[in-house]
Amino acid sequence: PGQTRFVITESDKLFVERNGRKEQLLSETSEIFFRKGVEGRILFRYADSGKVDALIDRRNNEDVIWLKTK
Repeated sequence: PGQTRFVITESDKLFVERNGRKEQLLSETSEIFFRKGVEGRILFRYADSGKVDALIDRRNNEDVIWLKTK
């Protein structure tokens, strides 16, 4: 609660930013991403409409779900 994480595209690259720290998301598969030097994976959850409604940060078999606000 009270924290925000941004997903940004720059020059066809995908990044996540939190607290001013930006990290590139690298593709493991078309639906699973990772950050260099960080254990865990990033997945995007899709609503029935087909649009992304959340980012899932999966580490040590635990999911932290970041809900889309915009």
